[in-house]
Amino acid sequence: MNIEDPRWEEYENRFRALADTVAVAKGPQPELASAEEMLFLYGENGMSPEQEFDLLEKLERQPDKLKGTTMLTSYWEDVVLYRPLR
Repeated sequence: MNIEDPRWEEYENRFRALADTVAVAKGPQPELASAEEMLFLYGENGMSPEQEFDLLEKLERQPDKLKGTTMLTSYWEDVVLYRPLR
């Protein structure tokens, strides 16, 4: 989500609240490469803000199926929530 988006604060608050319910690992997570769905806090999700909110809502309904990880990028540490393949 673009931090300049007018709904950024809502997105960040909901994303972080969901991340607090998930075991967030550090370091490489090989299953991330084949995840069914993933959503980045800061990174480019390749979706419109509406699509990001739709996916966030979907992930909020399935917290027991989620995993999380943190990734270091060139500029920041990003949090990724994802649903691994079954």
